[in-house]
Amino acid sequence: MNAASRSVLLQPHPSRKTSRKPQGSQVKSSQAPRSSASKTISPRATGQKVHRINTSGNLPNWLRSLIILQRCSDLITFLLFAGIITVYSWTVYTQQQWTQEYRKLETLQRNERNLTTANESLKNELAQQAESPATGLVTPNTANTILLPPAPQRQFVAPPSHTYKSDSPVKTPLGY
Repeated sequence: MNAASRSVLLQPHPSRKTSRKPQGSQVKSSQAPRSSASKTISPRATGQKVHRINTSGNLPNWLRSLIILQRCSDLITFLLFAGIITVYSWTVYTQQQWTQEYRKLETLQRNERNLTTANESLKNELAQQAESPATGLVTPNTANTILLPPAPQRQFVAPPSHTYKSDSPVKTPLGY
């Protein structure tokens, strides 16, 4: 091969983009030997410069729409997660409140049964005491009944009525 054909072969293809690296960024094989247990070297340690590529204006429409879709789905996922956590915590809270109130109800029902039992036992005790002759109580009959005369009838007096008399009739709106 001659020098002219060699220069043609070394030139990059026009459709391919080449990245220009500064001359100090090339790493020689003698400086960084590769081994299976080699450590990852940061670009700053080797003297390479890292360039950020601005791709915001160069993205195709389908890629932009996918990025927007990803951001929307991330937002929706976050909102759903927050909603689920809220509903779960509300459910746990209401169950705890329900349990406390149910315990109060059971206590009130137990107290009601105890009061009913105590009331009935007092009634039974009073009835037994009333039946004993030592108390001096007598069974009611017509001979020992006291009758009171009825009170005299009073006449019904109507309260004075204050009627409003006007010369003109009261006007009501047509809508009524």
